[in-house]
Amino acid sequence: MLGSRNDADPAGSGRSLAKAPAFEPPLECAGGIPARSGGSAGRVAAPCAGGARRYGAARRSPHDGRSAAPVRVDENHSAAKQFAERALRSVLEVMDGRRSATQLRPLAEPAVIAAVQTLVRTGGGDRRLGAAVLVNVRVVLDGTGAAEVFGGYERGGRRFAVAARIGVKRGDRRLTALRLR
Repeated sequence: MLGSRNDADPAGSGRSLAKAPAFEPPLECAGGIPARSGGSAGRVAAPCAGGARRYGAARRSPHDGRSAAPVRVDENHSAAKQFAERALRSVLEVMDGRRSATQLRPLAEPAVIAAVQTLVRTGGGDRRLGAAVLVNVRVVLDGTGAAEVFGGYERGGRRFAVAARIGVKRGDRRLTALRLR
């Protein structure tokens, strides 16, 4: 018995030795006979030429950590993110009174500009905390070319959320919806 004190450990220290597992894949078939009879975990037996079986690579899974194709940066996504950062910074500057609301015209729809102007007139309570600083922005594109934007900004020591929608009309991006808090 391998695990007993007398067979595994001649010095009598109480340790036992076990056979090391085979982690390497078996060699290719040589003459129709598999090079090793025991395959490693995650391998699938496949027939060799001549009727014998060989061990091939396991079927790939989308969850095995390997990507099917190299990842490339989508230019549309990065352009939408740059627009979102610029537009949200401008909105926060208007909210703080550092920029005029008329400067939002090339960036936002008239309804969004009107909503920002209303917030500037009525909701000055958060401005006492300090200037708003955009912290992070995430952009998710949908199939129509529009994008959903979400992120956060800080005032003083507090963090707030921002969400928006970017629409594309005649090749121009514009904020079509905005939610702050």
